Amino acid sequence: MNMTDFLNLPFVEVLKLLVRGSVEAYLSEKEASASTAAEAAKPECESLDMNGALAFLNANGYPIKRGQLYKETSKGTIPFQKFGSKLHFRKSELLQWAEARLTDGNAIGVLVSTAQKGGKR
Repeated sequence: MNMTDFLNLPFVEVLKLLVRGSVEAYLSEKEASASTAAEAAKPECESLDMNGALAFLNANGYPIKRGQLYKETSKGTIPFQKFGSKLHFRKSELLQWAEARLTDGNAIGVLVSTAQKGGKR
């Protein structure tokens, strides 16, 4: 409806159209935000496959390669489960495992190399 159509209608009818349009816009906005909130409220999956575990650890600052992750599973030093022949990991367990392996650079027993590159000076 354009502006000239509004001018030809009685004031009460124009008011009704404006209110109806505002209410419809408000309700559609609420519906959209409710569906977004419902999606955000879904619990995130705790289980990861091998690729997911690699991506998760690397994204959280624990760089590891596929081969190293397989070594850790075969040694039994990293928590994992098997479903058939597939390896599965829990995010919370991976974070605990990775954080337990952090070392303090100032810890006693950590060797600090003082050798300079380039030979004699």
